[in-house]
Amino acid sequence: MLLSKIIIYCVDGCTYAFAYSDDKLVFVTEDVSTINTESVFRGKITKVNLASKSAFIEYLPDHTGFMNLPVKLNVQSGSTLAAQLTWLGDGNKQAKLRHNWCLVGKYVVYAGNQPRRIQSSVISDNLKSRLSAALDNYPAHWVIRSCVTDELGFDCVVSEMKLLHQQASQITASSSFGQMHAGVANYLKLIRELQLADGCEIISNQQEIHQHLLSYQDVWQIDVLRFEPNIAVDKLLSVYKDLLASNSVNLTNGASLEINTVSGITIIDVNSSRSNLDGSKLNFLVLDAIYQQICLRNLQGIILLDLIKNMSEIEQQKIMNYLTKLFKHDITNTKILGFSHSGLCEIIRNKF
Repeated sequence: MLLSKIIIYCVDGCTYAFAYSDDKLVFVTEDVSTINTESVFRGKITKVNLASKSAFIEYLPDHTGFMNLPVKLNVQSGSTLAAQLTWLGDGNKQAKLRHNWCLVGKYVVYAGNQPRRIQSSVISDNLKSRLSAALDNYPAHWVIRSCVTDELGFDCVVSEMKLLHQQASQITASSSFGQMHAGVANYLKLIRELQLADGCEIISNQQEIHQHLLSYQDVWQIDVLRFEPNIAVDKLLSVYKDLLASNSVNLTNGASLEINTVSGITIIDVNSSRSNLDGSKLNFLVLDAIYQQICLRNLQGIILLDLIKNMSEIEQQKIMNYLTKLFKHDITNTKILGFSHSGLCEIIRNKF
């Protein structure tokens, strides 16, 4: 999937990113907080559970999160440590953090100061050798992401290594309590995780965001950036809010989807009452629509698909294979776990 246009729209303290592929809306992200995930903090441990090897961390004043501790890490209440925010939490659950931190780019991941090496299973030996030479200037453990190829360009990868190494140096040099790195907004993750088509334009209505995008333009090979303070997307925003408010989606083949989330678990039920197709064929025809709804609604956590029952094991495997193929183009990690004994297809989509 190639993105052809992205509209980043700020309104009433919220930032939406509408991403299109061939003029079709495929992803929507939303930033509603001043705290981004992937932010790095020096937090204070407020409570340790030795039995479960976990702790509660005060990472900002009046902000506490939960962290699983490494087995060999011995800490006590009152200690401070570096932690990275992985999920901001919601009204029911606290924020989640992980011990230590890494910095994720479009091409590389800064995975730590030691050992100094280039880790990759996808690039050629020639490119790996050239990148290894850059360790003299940017010493660190670098993980090369799967999008990197010889054709991508050596300069882009090294430019991002330089950018992330500078950010890492600033984090390492900081010893004060609180935020040490501002993390990554969801609209930037969308650009970071998905491939941009030639001539892809990114339009924003806020000067600060436009300037931020300009700093990434050369490194991430963004072709067109436009600042349009009066861009009109009120109708689009209204349609999107109506989508989120509705639990039902009617499909052209006569089937419909019922989407409900209870206690963090989303169930997508396929209703075939108005379709003339047999269940086996219908199950495959609704998978693209299910994928589209998951991406547009940004559903996260456990997702259960209640497809038409009485499938053979071969049909179930084909469905799992097709879903795996679809979610290769997702902006976050998604795992297709398979079918339960009750016949539900289980998916886990990571929070971001």
